[in-house]
Amino acid sequence: MEKRTERRQTLKELEKRYKLFYDYAPLPYQSLDEDTNIIDVNQAWLDFLGYEKEEVIGKCFGEFLVLKSRELLTSRFSHFKEVGVIRDVEYEIVRKNGNHSIIWLDGRVEYDKSGKVKQAHCFFKDITERKKAEEELKESEEKFRSIAEQSFMSIYIIQDGLFKYFNQRTTEVSGYSREEIQNWEPYEYAKVVHPEDRDFVFEQSKKKQEGDKDVINNYQYRIIKKTGEIAWLDLFSKTINYMGRPADMVMSEDITKKIEAEQKLKESQEKYKYLFDNAQVGLYWSRVTDGKFIECNETFAKLFGYGTREACLADYVATEHYVNPHQRDEILDAIRTNNEVRGYEILVTKRDGTPIWLSISARMFENENRIEGAAIDITKRKKAEQELVESEERYRKAYDKADFYKDLLAHDVSNILNNINASVQLIKVWKDDYNLTTNEKDMLNIIRQQLKRGASLVSNVRKLSEIEESEIVVNPIDVRDIIERSIEEVRSRFHEKDMEINLNTAEDNIKAIGGELLIDAFENLLINGVIHNDSEKIRLWIDIYKVKEEGNHYIKIEFKDNGLGIIDERKTAIFKRNYKQDRSTGGMGIGLSLVKTIITNYDGKVWVENRLTRDYTQGSNFVILLKEG
Repeated sequence: MEKRTERRQTLKELEKRYKLFYDYAPLPYQSLDEDTNIIDVNQAWLDFLGYEKEEVIGKCFGEFLVLKSRELLTSRFSHFKEVGVIRDVEYEIVRKNGNHSIIWLDGRVEYDKSGKVKQAHCFFKDITERKKAEEELKESEEKFRSIAEQSFMSIYIIQDGLFKYFNQRTTEVSGYSREEIQNWEPYEYAKVVHPEDRDFVFEQSKKKQEGDKDVINNYQYRIIKKTGEIAWLDLFSKTINYMGRPADMVMSEDITKKIEAEQKLKESQEKYKYLFDNAQVGLYWSRVTDGKFIECNETFAKLFGYGTREACLADYVATEHYVNPHQRDEILDAIRTNNEVRGYEILVTKRDGTPIWLSISARMFENENRIEGAAIDITKRKKAEQELVESEERYRKAYDKADFYKDLLAHDVSNILNNINASVQLIKVWKDDYNLTTNEKDMLNIIRQQLKRGASLVSNVRKLSEIEESEIVVNPIDVRDIIERSIEEVRSRFHEKDMEINLNTAEDNIKAIGGELLIDAFENLLINGVIHNDSEKIRLWIDIYKVKEEGNHYIKIEFKDNGLGIIDERKTAIFKRNYKQDRSTGGMGIGLSLVKTIITNYDGKVWVENRLTRDYTQGSNFVILLKEG
């Protein structure tokens, strides 16, 4: 009987404790049944919504929410009853006067002994202004790159230096578990408070626990989390009567991110001021209406011949120094149209009248009658551009003259060669072949060979000129087809020579990235293998196959001959246009230069090796690599 009486007394004390807590809590509180009907609310709830208690008891909490939030309440509450706790749930609530507010709701479910829902205890906090602040911060992204996350409050009661009650949020913020906080000795929570703030926090906490009215109810301080991290808290507290004696009821919000954001903003402002004052670019603010400068840095002042920014601001007015006054109106119109200008070039004068070219980037704040901009001195660049234009004009004239002489030379040389060829044919007509002496026949053969070389030289010069002056078009090209056409041309040209040409390839359809100019490159290599060859029987081998190098697929073509060969010291030089020395008696630099130019323009490679590794006298091997098509 005595134990039952004690239990009843304890139960009454608990009910009284929670009643005190809910009644005096500065946050709106409500308890709901399993159907979201209101069982009880505290005065903060009634004050916030503007109702009398008898107007709300028994009503569904959803009736005080907008439709969208009402639907969320319905969908969330069943889950809430299952898990027993909710945090940071946002709803839009309607007060009695019709005003809407955004709240964050935190709740826990109370179950009976059978596990059924007895009631749900919920606190909520008005975050309308916070939401508005978030939107304002987002709109001010130029000044604020990040904003502090808003978090729900930790709620706890301290009495005799012990945490008599605390919610889950308290453990989340501090990093200590519920069991650790419950086992703290009196005032052991001091280890959580930052040493520099500890005396002040303890003084205020003790005053509230003792019922002293001379206290500060809202202040900011630092804590040291279990992890060692430092966090800033914004604290709201109040002395309450808990279990018959004074206690300190505290609500605190983690404002670490907000403090960090303010510090970053301060640092950013300091950095901006430093950069503004020390920038190597002229920075300025001027009035839209009259062009008077209202702020600038030292660099800007020096652009116009002033020793200090103060002297520049006092004296210089932009509208008085435009060489072309209409340019200012053009800049203003451009800014209004495009919100800004970048790299707008203007010609103005310094304080002494010296002209100076500036590149201006600026934006306008017309409602503030202000232009904000940057100026760079481009006088030297403008002078260089003018000199370049004049130089290009001189170059164009010289190029046109050279191009004319090139065409004239090619035309006249071709005519000379044609005339010589016609003379050879006439000799053969006037004097029958049978009547020609051996020396005469040899001489005519030499003349015909030199005619072919001269025609080839003119053709190569023209092709080199065309490659340098025009854009090369590339496509997948059938390599075998082009080589076969090149072989046919060489056989026709040197039909009188004892010549054997072998084409070896494992596949019929091999394509490489290139163009029609490849036939000129291949013909030049084949011709090179014929004319620089003293063997009784000229042998040429052409091998085509696919290779992979450095992860890329190529078509590799080898042009081998049994000719004179090339010593190692000349293997690189022969591809240069100014190469004059040859392997026998005739020059070959222009032909191989053409080959190099064509292959390079098709993003390929060409080089020469010995046909036999250690003996260059056994002939050459010209190797071409083209990307596989």
